[in-house]
Amino acid sequence: MTGRGWFRATAAAAALTLAIGGCAGPTSGGGSEAASNPDDWGEAKGTVQFWDTNANPALTKKWEKLIGDFNAANPDIKVEYVGLPNSSYLQKVDNALASGEIPDVMLIGNDVAHLIAQNALVKLDDAYETSALTSKVDATMIANERRNSADAKLYKAPLSALSDVIWYRTDWLKQKSLAEPKSYDEFFSIAQQLTEKDKNRFGFAFRGGPGSMPPMFAMTYGQAGIGKFFTDDGKATFNDPEAVKALERYAGLYGTVSAPADLSNDYAKIVAAFDGGSAWATHHNLGSTQDHFKALGPANVAGVQPFPNADGVITATAPAISGLGILAKSEKKAAAWKFVEFMSTTANSEWCEAVGQVPANTEAAKASWVQQSQPLKAIVETSKNPKTQYLQLPTYLPDWSKILKTEMEADFQQLLQKKLTAQAFADKYAARFEAAKKEYDESLKAGK
Repeated sequence: MTGRGWFRATAAAAALTLAIGGCAGPTSGGGSEAASNPDDWGEAKGTVQFWDTNANPALTKKWEKLIGDFNAANPDIKVEYVGLPNSSYLQKVDNALASGEIPDVMLIGNDVAHLIAQNALVKLDDAYETSALTSKVDATMIANERRNSADAKLYKAPLSALSDVIWYRTDWLKQKSLAEPKSYDEFFSIAQQLTEKDKNRFGFAFRGGPGSMPPMFAMTYGQAGIGKFFTDDGKATFNDPEAVKALERYAGLYGTVSAPADLSNDYAKIVAAFDGGSAWATHHNLGSTQDHFKALGPANVAGVQPFPNADGVITATAPAISGLGILAKSEKKAAAWKFVEFMSTTANSEWCEAVGQVPANTEAAKASWVQQSQPLKAIVETSKNPKTQYLQLPTYLPDWSKILKTEMEADFQQLLQKKLTAQAFADKYAARFEAAKKEYDESLKAGK
């Protein structure tokens, strides 16, 4: 199965768990109809400011190289790079929208609905059709993006798909004559066995700081074996007894097989701990693939998908889509679109190889590096398992990012410090998600 074939399988499975109500009804989010017509975007020239919302030294270097290639091929356009750390970029974007000091184009992940709700992004449907990108970009990625907007329009040009990954050191296992884990019980047991606090060696690098919610959801639902975030009648499954039990077990990794300082760990810190040799395992996604391979060597690290639960069911969160959005108030939309086209075609394979993610471009997805990547092979095998189900997180909710980043993260730290129980945490946010979904559903019915 090719990278493209894998994604089609996973996206189809994920779509079964998504209940948006058929994407019916208009929405107040997104750019204006006039702004969505490429004929109104002016000439493709001038300076374009690009915000990378997942900046780190290695990826910044790659962006600068690709931007240099683009600028050389398009002498009438100059793309300026601005790197923002993922842990704080959303607040900076909100501030920019409020002040009017916006970029022209921006890298966007699961926060797209938050931006659509603020009329921040231009619709890209017409641009896709007139540029023939529709035939070059994986159709399921485009379909997945349309589900993030109530009007079923496209506000983000897909560049890549990234899955959550459990990373662990295979060389540590060999040193202790331990077999690779095949279940959550084995994983937790090995993490305990490999923890040697007096030697500053821990079983797990825990993400307790910014960005802590994606691994929490993945580990909670993966253990619980629950494939829907909402039941058919709109009830959140986050406080299902099995989910609460799994959440408690995952949170229990902190302080027992992880370092106390992990309470504030963000992406950079868990990668540093894992790659630096102080942790056997961690949970992230495909985005850190090259970091691990460069630091440890591909032979010494494995990136695996969720383990089966006691019933043999594998529950993985549906792949997230990373892509580029053009700001509705940009005065350089035509030039920004040229950069989007470049990243979706010429540069797509090189960019995706750098981040270790599945390319959106169907030709790039056939590249040899895709076929040879161990973490991608694991994703393929998981997608072929008849007992695999994909949990679609409700990223279409306008409040999704706000709930996770400004509400849940702080309370999660309270949970880790045993100042809040897993049951109380789950109950609070199950109710919060239900309220957000109800508000969203009512806005669709009202045609807002």
